[in-house]
Amino acid sequence: MLAELHPGPARALLFDWDGTLVDSQDANFRAMGAALAPHGLGLDQDWFDARTGLSSADMIQALAAETGARLTAPVEDLVAARDRHFLANADRIRVHPQVAEVAMAYHGTLPLAVASGGARRIIETTMRHLSLEWLFTALVTRDEVDRGKPAPDIFLRAAEALRTAPADCLVYEDSDEGIEAARTAGMAVIDVRPVTRPRG
Repeated sequence: MLAELHPGPARALLFDWDGTLVDSQDANFRAMGAALAPHGLGLDQDWFDARTGLSSADMIQALAAETGARLTAPVEDLVAARDRHFLANADRIRVHPQVAEVAMAYHGTLPLAVASGGARRIIETTMRHLSLEWLFTALVTRDEVDRGKPAPDIFLRAAEALRTAPADCLVYEDSDEGIEAARTAGMAVIDVRPVTRPRG
């Protein structure tokens, strides 16, 4: 296990899903672009990459607000289209081995949860595809809370599901929104990007 990912004294580990445990960035970008294109909405890669902590619905609403575009379909329909495109390419998703190694090392020793801004159906399907579902005691998604990241709700719900105080939880994250959410929840957090997306 890489030293920079060691959980130290944490009593429970919470993992973001997309970009943290799995490398789904390209599949997510392609799926969102394919869902928006029929409605005349373009999607820039850099803009998308800077907002990976947002749920699909929040991202679509942010794009419309920032570009002044008028959505020609309900947000939930656009999200459903995005999800269909994503699931059609689920075989492209790969595990980030450095982060998955942490989960595997502490499975059975510490309670583990996935706490993600994604949709439960999508994550559960991808978990089964990658045979990772056995690792985790709990899964909390955007579907179960009122507010997505950067609000702390997802992480607080996950801590509750693991019966662990927020201060005793450690979060593994790959987005600015997720890191802010973890800190607001009163949790320690490790930014996995230097490991999963090293520069140069």
